[in-house]
Amino acid sequence: MNPSTRFKALIDRKLREHWSPEQALAIYDLLSELGEIIWRYYEIEMSDLIAERLKQNAALQRHSP
Repeated sequence: MNPSTRFKALIDRKLREHWSPEQALAIYDLLSELGEIIWRYYEIEMSDLIAERLKQNAALQRHSP
């Protein structure tokens, strides 16, 4: 299990065990606002990275059986 998968599994378990719907919404709102702030500062750079990632995925799909 890679670190990302372990992290997702941990978060999933903790969400069900410890967060109320109100707490989950508060965290969702916080992360949404954080995402908007990050996008404002890094929009061009992130757009370039996303485009590169899409190109790589398309190339992999063309070469996979």
